[in-house]
Amino acid sequence: MQSVEKLNIGYVRLFSISSSFLETIGGLDELPGRLAAVKGKIVENISTVNKDDFAMMRSLVLSLSEIYSLLDPKSRGILPMTVLNHVSIGISFINSNTGDTVNAEICGEIVQAIFELFLLSSPQKAHDELTRTQYIVSYYVTLHDLSTRIATVDGKMIRKLFQEIAKSWSASIYGEIVDELVHISFPATDYSQGRYIEALACLITLDGSEHYAFLVKKMSLICCSLVVGLRKITSSKLFLKILRMFESVLKEQPSLVSPFVFEQMSIFLILSTSRSGPSFIDECDIDEVYLSLCSVTSTILLSFSKFLRGHHNLVIRLLQNLLYPLCVPRPIGSNRRIEKSIQNHWKRAAWLSRTSACSASCALAYSRLISNLCEPPARSWKDSRKRILADSHGTSSFSLSSTAGVSRRALSKHAPYLLVEYCYANLNYNFDPATRQALTQGIYTLLDSLGQNELKIVNAALDGAARAIFKTAYDDYLKFGKWHEI
Repeated sequence: MQSVEKLNIGYVRLFSISSSFLETIGGLDELPGRLAAVKGKIVENISTVNKDDFAMMRSLVLSLSEIYSLLDPKSRGILPMTVLNHVSIGISFINSNTGDTVNAEICGEIVQAIFELFLLSSPQKAHDELTRTQYIVSYYVTLHDLSTRIATVDGKMIRKLFQEIAKSWSASIYGEIVDELVHISFPATDYSQGRYIEALACLITLDGSEHYAFLVKKMSLICCSLVVGLRKITSSKLFLKILRMFESVLKEQPSLVSPFVFEQMSIFLILSTSRSGPSFIDECDIDEVYLSLCSVTSTILLSFSKFLRGHHNLVIRLLQNLLYPLCVPRPIGSNRRIEKSIQNHWKRAAWLSRTSACSASCALAYSRLISNLCEPPARSWKDSRKRILADSHGTSSFSLSSTAGVSRRALSKHAPYLLVEYCYANLNYNFDPATRQALTQGIYTLLDSLGQNELKIVNAALDGAARAIFKTAYDDYLKFGKWHEI
């Protein structure tokens, strides 16, 4: 680009900065018109910039972004396709030059700035709103992927902008986009479009009650599709995105979790930790997968205790499955009892290899899960206040320990079988010393929650070899874990 044009760009930047200042202190009446004229000059210069001059492109785009933010919506107009084309240029450059950190970061700034500009601009025609919305979703998905590699792309800020613009969509546009994302992400035959799951999670967790009934149906459909198509998930990255989507819904939109959705989520987690679960073809960080599973399970235990009554069997089955990724398989032939189980991987998840085992940090997370199950969270302040106010008017009465007592009684029917599973796991597998130590506190918590009748059930359910392991564990508990009065 010639030096005169560079000076013009410098003038544009200086003008946009001074315009912002003038508007703050009162401004001039003709300011919007002057800004619109400068905006046209920038767009004209963008089309003449050398594709390799990314620094110049950044200067132009950032200037245009400043001016767009100052103009009222009517004056902003349409974002030309010339500008949008540079999004694909920047993305292709980043993907083909991942080692060029400096230019990649500049491209990241350009792509993010153009995305922000696109949100500020208007559709070309009223009937083009759906097409424009689809563009927004596509660019958001691309930017989200880039944010994991490019420091200049702010993933959290982009997510916030995306959700803000989504709130302005009409109900028909919102419903059509969510429908499209659900069918793209969870089709009947191929789960290869996992990159759209993040956008789907953002839309599902939007605040607002106008889409509530629609979203409840969609959550049911998503959960059913995931349970049916679990074996089609062959990427660990896709699996982690699904778990993050579950956690976002559980934390940000708990009202969408109906009893049916709760059951389907629990079944999905149970199958995911069994031989019927997904087997990943890419490189898998088993600790990351395990901790994500624990995080979702912990959210369920802490925030959805109302659904646990009548579903403790599902939770116990999930905890039984989560125990085996912590085990270290014994060599084949070391014991006739376990030879067949090792050949079949027995109860270990499909995403584990024959010799892999999760680390001690995962065992700590497992112990916390047992604590969350056996020690229900205290009643919230709001619930307690409501009960106290009701008592003051003589409408009801309750015991402070009633909720915990009901929960413990319901759990006591199923908790012994988690201890039985632990004893057989010790019999058929090994545990690393650090993992065993991390598990000890969780097992002590489990023993604290069991009475004499439950302990008799455990003893009766074990064979001779496993009963010896149970006796050792219980003796250690009496010596080191059980609280004694002085």
